Amino acid sequence: MEKQSILEVRNLTKSYGNYVVLKNISFLIEKGTIIGLLGKNGAGKTTLMKTILGLLCEYDGEIFFDKERIKQQDRGVMGRISSLVDVKFYEDLTAYQNLNYLLLAYPNMKKRERRKKIRELLEMVGLEGNSNDKVKSFSFGMKQRLALAQVFTHEGDLLILDEPFVGLDPVGMEEMKKVLKNMRTERGVSIIFSSHQLDEVGDLADKIVAIIEGTIKYCGTLSNLQNESKKYSIWFSGEKEAVVIPYEPDSLQAALKEGMQKGRDVERIEIMENGLYRLFI
Repeated sequence: MEKQSILEVRNLTKSYGNYVVLKNISFLIEKGTIIGLLGKNGAGKTTLMKTILGLLCEYDGEIFFDKERIKQQDRGVMGRISSLVDVKFYEDLTAYQNLNYLLLAYPNMKKRERRKKIRELLEMVGLEGNSNDKVKSFSFGMKQRLALAQVFTHEGDLLILDEPFVGLDPVGMEEMKKVLKNMRTERGVSIIFSSHQLDEVGDLADKIVAIIEGTIKYCGTLSNLQNESKKYSIWFSGEKEAVVIPYEPDSLQAALKEGMQKGRDVERIEIMENGLYRLFI
């Protein structure tokens, strides 16, 4: 059964004066899937996320959430989206107090429910031992964990996370990946997150959207990105140029067999990587 899209971006172009940041961006996110925005710093990933969230309103193109065109003033739609973009803290308050302040926005949540929720959130992000510590004493990595806890205070249908693993140690990264995968599996949450690290994206994302200089250069799986345009170069003795063939075992065997039949020895075999893939490894 074909999955329904929860977010679709159509022909999105965002400019600042004569400087075009995003150029005719189009892609969609299916419900219950994880999309990784892959791109170097300055590629346009954060601008794209801010535009989707309505933090940047002047643009050309269309953005649809659950088949309905997004209107930034529509609180019903925006209330179904949680985000980690430009997160701020009250530095003189504790981790517990920061989360409690956010949960006060839910008037029907009783005090004991808030306490339980906060304990669960702090445990989820590995800050259960720092509940009463002021945020100004936190390291960058601890602040990133608290930022993720803030995102999870609201159980949205779509998570938009800008560089969610920055500052986390390898153990923390794996813990957060596990949390996000569980949210996708158990609640059907859709997630779009950005990174400039291919290993971060490849470990978590169902699909990759690679952005270079504001333009989508690739949209698909990691395995296809790795193998797309990948080729073998076979250098036979006495030949000035290599024989270039598709990156397929059958093609390789056939080429080697043909070379042997012609009495040519193999000097070396090289693998030509996808040029786009090489940008991110």
